[in-house]
Amino acid sequence: MSSALSIDFETRSEVDLTKCGVYPYAQSASTDIWCMAWAFEGEEPELWTPHVEENYGCSDPNCEGHGDAGLRERIVEHILSGGEIRAWNAQFERVIWNEIMVKRYGAPPVKLEQWVDTAAEAAALSLPRALEDAARVVNSAHKKDTKGHNLMRRMSRPRSYAEDGTPVWWDEPEKLQQLYEYCKQDVRTEMAIAAKLRRLTPHEQRIYWLDQRINDRGIQLDVPLVRAARRIVDIGVERAEDELARITAGNVASVTNHADLRNWLRLRGVDTPSVDKAHVAELLSDPDLDADVRRALNIKANAGRSSVAKLVSMLDVVSRGDRLRGLLLYHGAGTGRWSGKLVQPQNFPRGEVKDVERFIPLVMAGDYDGIEAMGEHPIVVVSSLLRAMLTAAPGSDLIAGDFSAVEARMLNWLAGQEDVLDAFRAYDAGDKSKDPYKIMAVRMGRALRTIDVMPYDRQAGKAAELGCGYGMGWKKFIKAAWQVYQVRVNEAEAMNAVDTYRATHPKVQQFWWDANNAVIRAVARPGPPVRFGGRMNLIAVVRGGFLFIILPSGRPIAYPVPRIVEAPTPWGELRPSVEVSGVNSYTRKWERQRLYGGLIVENIVQGASRDLLAAAMERAEAAGYRVVLSVHDENVSEVPKGFGSEEEFKALLEATPEWASGCPIAAETWRGERYRK
Repeated sequence: MSSALSIDFETRSEVDLTKCGVYPYAQSASTDIWCMAWAFEGEEPELWTPHVEENYGCSDPNCEGHGDAGLRERIVEHILSGGEIRAWNAQFERVIWNEIMVKRYGAPPVKLEQWVDTAAEAAALSLPRALEDAARVVNSAHKKDTKGHNLMRRMSRPRSYAEDGTPVWWDEPEKLQQLYEYCKQDVRTEMAIAAKLRRLTPHEQRIYWLDQRINDRGIQLDVPLVRAARRIVDIGVERAEDELARITAGNVASVTNHADLRNWLRLRGVDTPSVDKAHVAELLSDPDLDADVRRALNIKANAGRSSVAKLVSMLDVVSRGDRLRGLLLYHGAGTGRWSGKLVQPQNFPRGEVKDVERFIPLVMAGDYDGIEAMGEHPIVVVSSLLRAMLTAAPGSDLIAGDFSAVEARMLNWLAGQEDVLDAFRAYDAGDKSKDPYKIMAVRMGRALRTIDVMPYDRQAGKAAELGCGYGMGWKKFIKAAWQVYQVRVNEAEAMNAVDTYRATHPKVQQFWWDANNAVIRAVARPGPPVRFGGRMNLIAVVRGGFLFIILPSGRPIAYPVPRIVEAPTPWGELRPSVEVSGVNSYTRKWERQRLYGGLIVENIVQGASRDLLAAAMERAEAAGYRVVLSVHDENVSEVPKGFGSEEEFKALLEATPEWASGCPIAAETWRGERYRK
């Protein structure tokens, strides 16, 4: 078989790719290809362009961009023989190929298994996904043409519209020639980066292909319900803004005008750095709040919900067959976990309204007052309905399973904390008094017995069991409990939670120290592997400029450019520590970052939990439960009505891989026509 073929497309469309994603973009009649640069390994890129002279005004037959709809015989032979095709963020090239090259220009279809995504390989090494950044970080011989990038962005959209509405494109020969050079430079850069990367393992390559199938399938969207919900929101926002303007004497005209609301609050003696959800909830907890201020904040809390903006995103993203496609990003986090794209299903609000589907007839009827008459705020109802807008196709069901407390189970299993694992096993067997989150809530002083622990207090116990498992101190715990779980924890409770956790989880605490010492030893002496963990089933090793932590599944987590530095402890001592390079999850910049025991353990636990989910997704897929979505630790499949059962699906999810033997795994499942939590 010949070497891999690397390709890159430059396209143009009336559709905004950044808003809708590649599937609606490629399916739009207005989308077309400017050019495709292509090259085999070790060769200079060449160019293919569709109907240049006919469509784009290039009359010079010697112009490098001149071409026709026919592909070079060499490319066709490569595809038909099953040869690899490489691209950076290959989903774009693959979908453009399927929707435009094959259907419009008669190119041969390319099997999914022929595609290799160089950006996915970079992400698996914790390198940047942006081509420009990755080229800089790996110091490749070729770099992205930033000037050409600006030209590409301009040429990807119409320059104007004719009187009859026909788009006018940027098609001057000199601009086209610049675009062609830019496209070829991208291929040079992608190939130069690829030469410095490791291939995905065969197993991870299969997970990537599964990810692509899931993205291709998408999940059904109830478009009429989304549109009806938008009308409800419009009514609610109009009413809210009228009332807000009246309360504030015209100082705040919109629920989205945060600066004006903050200024008005300041005039009323309430100074706040933000009016986001957390800060508004904090302010509303004050029993002495002025009545007008309380009402204005309630209006902001209910009518100013950013989550309802997903209604617009859903309609932007929906593609053929009313499906939302392209919602997942393979290896979106350095641990290997998926992240969300476009409508971001990973950050749907939990929903405050119980039995929310009973409101659907009223939403469909546009009956705003009828919803209010049932005692709920209509916009809160819409926010709570977002999940239910994702549905099974007609004649099908969704069947989903969410791993129960998977991080806590995985952490204690890796650490060898058997008493906690026994509690999980007893809980799974039906002894609900052994719920570890309720046990922690009792230890925090939230209740005297686990049977008395209320749901809100269980959330506090959950925050402690998970947060304290990664070495969190009491001050950070107070903040994290509120920001992540919306649970108030006072100083005494936080101190008690941290002290109690460490006293009752000694092997977890030892795990932090062992993990930190293992990476220091591995970096200090590159080459020999260092085994660590309560079960000695983790390996730290330095190879080729990377620190790798090899998980029990055999998959590595990568940390680029490790170095030992002297870093201060919380007590002011200087101690050896490992510093690595990585993308800061907040700034999105490539920065030096310090590793410490709790962070290393958190990465390991999340990576191993991801491997459990990936294995479960593969089993579900193989058994005919076609996966359509993954959200955190949840697998969502779509099956014909009457196919399979919840019991079988649950068994598929809970089957323990050989590498996780002894880890108690449990999943909660449901089946229905609408997605829910």
